[in-house]
Amino acid sequence: MSSLRIIRVDHRSSGQEKEQVCRFWDSSYLAMTRSRLESPWDGERYCFAAMFDGERCVGTASCTVSARGQGILSQVYTDPEYRNRGICKATVNAAIYVFRDCGARAVYLAAWSDWIRNIYCNAGFVRVGMMGERHAFKLTLHDTGRDDVLFRSGQRTAFRPMGKGDQGDLTALFNAAHPVVVKHYDLGCFLGSHFEGEYYTLQNQTVTGIVAEEKKEKKGFRALVLDGEETILGFGTIIPSSRRHEGHAGTLDFLLHQSYWRKAGELLERLEENCELDHLSVFVEKGEQNKHDLLKRSGYVPLAELDRHLEIAGTFYDLVKYRKSIR
Repeated sequence: MSSLRIIRVDHRSSGQEKEQVCRFWDSSYLAMTRSRLESPWDGERYCFAAMFDGERCVGTASCTVSARGQGILSQVYTDPEYRNRGICKATVNAAIYVFRDCGARAVYLAAWSDWIRNIYCNAGFVRVGMMGERHAFKLTLHDTGRDDVLFRSGQRTAFRPMGKGDQGDLTALFNAAHPVVVKHYDLGCFLGSHFEGEYYTLQNQTVTGIVAEEKKEKKGFRALVLDGEETILGFGTIIPSSRRHEGHAGTLDFLLHQSYWRKAGELLERLEENCELDHLSVFVEKGEQNKHDLLKRSGYVPLAELDRHLEIAGTFYDLVKYRKSIR
């Protein structure tokens, strides 16, 4: 590996270096990468620990750090011609150095294969959840990155729309321990999900959408966060139906950390306020009694029981579908 070198590529790097780290990606990943390398998103920091052989990028690991220090390790990839030479391990270790240098409190990632999970575990990551074969991991770099600090009770809170720089904090929320199964049914985000592809999908529903053909907010779409002092403590969305015969319907989903469940009713009210849709549906796992009670108090009516409707890592879950007329 004597001819190889690792460099940091960010928005200040040369156009040639940026294009080299972009060459492995396509679709929304490519659009998001180019956008973040053009200029940082709302206070977050984004860069690559990239392995170069001369002018050619042969391996990458991207680092995203939110304004409050929640990190995401992603885009770990090695050029097929350079595999089995320790490049993945080297870029991951370099990325962890970047996270420490940026003051990250905790770092999250998702991994499909055993061989790369072993690299992450050897670097200090611990598994915090899973979605099928995709395992979620966390590396706590500072005591303030522990869940009992991030989601401590008694924080000052405020509701606001989801922002472009929220990915790291939302990932921390989605990978915290929760007594729920379904976290975001409409987008396929379940217990322990890394929440990366789902975040990109949500970004493209909004007026700031990066890869959407028409960069305007989709009618009826809502994405609200419950902001705390340490990180995001709750999250709720309304996703309008893409089916032509359901042009005035949408799916409502919400997640609050259990320390802030008392805010759930207010979150529902804010999501429904001045809603442009006629009907909202919600899917709830049968065992989530608090959610059932809240929905019924809020005027949602159970429509159907969906037995063995959801499978996660070989376990089947029963769901209940609720519906409410908004207008």
